[in-house]
Amino acid sequence: MAQWQSFVCFAIVAASVAASLVAIIRRTTNRRPPPRPPRAAGSAAAAPWASCWSRVPPAWLLAFRATAAAALAAVLAWDLRTYDASIMLYYTEWTLVLEIGYFAAATAWSANGCLATHRRSRADDPESTDDGSHGRLLCRSGGADEQDPKPDGDDDDAWEGPAAGRLLGLLVQIGYQVTAGAVVLTDAVFWALIVPFISSAHFSLNAVMVCIHSLNLVFLLSETALNNLAFPWFRMAYFVLWTCLYVIVQWIAHLCGLTWWPYPFLSPTASSAPLWYLAMALLHFPCYLVYWLIVRAKSCCLVHMQAANRS
Repeated sequence: MAQWQSFVCFAIVAASVAASLVAIIRRTTNRRPPPRPPRAAGSAAAAPWASCWSRVPPAWLLAFRATAAAALAAVLAWDLRTYDASIMLYYTEWTLVLEIGYFAAATAWSANGCLATHRRSRADDPESTDDGSHGRLLCRSGGADEQDPKPDGDDDDAWEGPAAGRLLGLLVQIGYQVTAGAVVLTDAVFWALIVPFISSAHFSLNAVMVCIHSLNLVFLLSETALNNLAFPWFRMAYFVLWTCLYVIVQWIAHLCGLTWWPYPFLSPTASSAPLWYLAMALLHFPCYLVYWLIVRAKSCCLVHMQAANRS
């Protein structure tokens, strides 16, 4: 057994966990007022659970999120029927479950926001038929002119409303950012590494695999185009922790008797294992950067549209 390779792999994972926890703790203890993503079509303020597009009713975003959660859950059920429970050992399935959880939580968050805003509007005006699309409950303070187009702010403290709503909003935003990084990572590894170079009795390219590695990104990009969530850089720490958790679970599974690796390069006893672990750790940066740039591009487009609407 290659003991030194195992030690180096353990050190890489431990260092990643430690660095991520330090980043989260520092950010938590040194919070500052966050910039806010812009909102299209000149609405005064955007509810964080609503769409960034003022002409898209919050109920539409709610319906999309519910549809995405149901569709991805159906794909997961198809995956389990095609294989067996052992398929859940793959990072792909972990990411799929994470994405389903995100869309389910976002659906609940949207429903809570729509319902709370509707109740408030009815209380203010019993004869009002407002659907809540312009409600201010749980909205960010400030007007559109104060908004910063940068998508790298943290919105944790910018939301007003009950503590339960703030907690759910925080969980949704963390889930969104971790899901974004994980989807890019799993699709990049799958299409660039696994499909061309790896084959085993536990893997075969078929319709369900193609659906998983296409729909996960399609639904996520659609969500990004519609939602009103920031994409701060420091949240990459949660993405790293998610992957480290997956690796640690794999180690525990093998200590408990699992005899095969879902991804052969994860075996810490292989001679090249330290290089693989280091490469996978570094790969988190470009994966998160790719999605950060996507969110940045959307924010810039919204800013230009706002400027055009004012002129």
